[in-house]
Amino acid sequence: MNKTDCEQEKNSSRFIGFIILPIGLFLGLASFFFVPILGMFFALPLLLLGVTFLVAPESKVCRLITGSSDST
Repeated sequence: MNKTDCEQEKNSSRFIGFIILPIGLFLGLASFFFVPILGMFFALPLLLLGVTFLVAPESKVCRLITGSSDST
């Protein structure tokens, strides 16, 4: 793994998060009006997954390669 792979990993993670988050928001808003309990059953995991992908920290290998000293 090199720096390019690390950048691609971070960008793809963020891209997936930006795709999943609006889908979860749409499902959440639509379910609020139509089928609240069932809709939230699907919307909440998508929202959590989208946020997780957006704020996911770098892997340990990428931190070693890039020399980042963040402990997050």
